[in-house]
Amino acid sequence: MKVLSIGYTSADAGGPYNVAENYQSVLQKNNFSVDVNSFTLNKTIKKFFFNRKELIEFLNSYDLVHFHNLFSISNALISRLLYQIHVPYIISLHGNLNYWSLKQSKLKKKIFLYFFRSFIKNSRGIHILNDNEKNEASKIININNSRLFKLQNCIDVSKYKINKINKINKKFFTVLFFGRLNYKKGIFKLLEIIKKLDDENIKNIKFLFVGPKDLTIFNEFKNKIYNLKIEKIVEIRDSAKSLEEKKNIFKESDIFILPSEDEADSVAVKEVLSAGLPVIISKNCKFDYFGGEKKFIKIIKNNDINEYCQAIKGFYKNYDKINSFSEEAHAFAIDNFSLSIIENILPKIYYDCVTYSYESENWYK
Repeated sequence: MKVLSIGYTSADAGGPYNVAENYQSVLQKNNFSVDVNSFTLNKTIKKFFFNRKELIEFLNSYDLVHFHNLFSISNALISRLLYQIHVPYIISLHGNLNYWSLKQSKLKKKIFLYFFRSFIKNSRGIHILNDNEKNEASKIININNSRLFKLQNCIDVSKYKINKINKINKKFFTVLFFGRLNYKKGIFKLLEIIKKLDDENIKNIKFLFVGPKDLTIFNEFKNKIYNLKIEKIVEIRDSAKSLEEKKNIFKESDIFILPSEDEADSVAVKEVLSAGLPVIISKNCKFDYFGGEKKFIKIIKNNDINEYCQAIKGFYKNYDKINSFSEEAHAFAIDNFSLSIIENILPKIYYDCVTYSYESENWYK
């Protein structure tokens, strides 16, 4: 099968970009031919209206197209051609229809969903990460006549090894925030958490922020750091572009924190657990794994600053147990979201979309 993957062009897009890369790896192992592309709006409009024949010939060379970006006029226009030439396509929502996400640029998104509702309606399959995403999406769009399949975000856990800096050589207990620096990720709440811990005079602790900057709020973020007088224990770095850069960051970090306002299925949480970092996350991360309490995962149910502080201090005071937590976290990652879990599932779903068979167990009945 020949597949065209259309999505984000940069690792700065975070989870969706990584998911598309992982899918490419899984499919190639199953002898699929996968091309990755993205279309600028200007390029698409020119081809759609003035060189349609060439665009149709290009799209017709594929058996299936997978869109990883919902709110894209370019993708919506391409989907219309795909429908006309009977080339099936699927859409991964990646949390774009979650309540929180829809509140951002609300009017633009409402207009898009009105004028391009056929983009969703004509898709051969809609990819939902979990039941939470399905429930929220169903309140926004009519999915009664759509085919939905559930597939969590998985990563290649084998690429992440537990590799920590020797305790003797460490100057700081390092708390890592790894993700886009924006409102959604709860970075301003995290600054309040840091301020409270600083007021308690916790010794030898550092907070490391690593990720793409949302330039519209970055100056506000830096100003708040200085206003709270916590700049001595806060370090900000650019995003990690490669796996090796990520692993080096994980190596120097002791725990990970994500007080997010909303997540569909955070890839960052899964990456740090794979690297053996204990995590402190908000309930909004929707990290639903059952089977008893995990000592290396702290889920803050009320999104309360005091609860976050207690969780950080809990790991800080039990530093001697971090190594055992790391082993447990890595083993947990292998069992629950290793890429091997979907190596047989994803190709079946693609075949279902092309053949109308819908035999995979991952389809919502």
